[in-house]
Amino acid sequence: MNWMEIISAHVMWKQRLTAFLAGTSEEKLDPEVIKLDDRCPLGKWIYGEGKPMENLPAYEEVRELHARFHQNAAEVVTLHQSNCTAEAETLLNGPYSRLSEKLKHRILGLSHQVRAATSGDSRP
Repeated sequence: MNWMEIISAHVMWKQRLTAFLAGTSEEKLDPEVIKLDDRCPLGKWIYGEGKPMENLPAYEEVRELHARFHQNAAEVVTLHQSNCTAEAETLLNGPYSRLSEKLKHRILGLSHQVRAATSGDSRP
């Protein structure tokens, strides 16, 4: 698992959504797909091979934040598609951005816990 790629992919969502709202993206974003938190590499790990790590302190928080992250991203797209771009921008630049930043830090913390758990290292 490349944790930095996972973090980078989630950070890039803000750029993708910003371009989508600005009309400079040719990407077709479907909120029904975006809201699914088990499709990206992190989601596949959380609900798949990472499941044995669910006892780690950061696991459940990352799972919950990650699900909210996908819900927020989907809501930004839905608002824009409903001609509520100002509301979409407010969500993107406020709650979504704060959630994204928190998720990034929690993923990093989880990566340290996973590394310690799988290497036998007891340090956090």
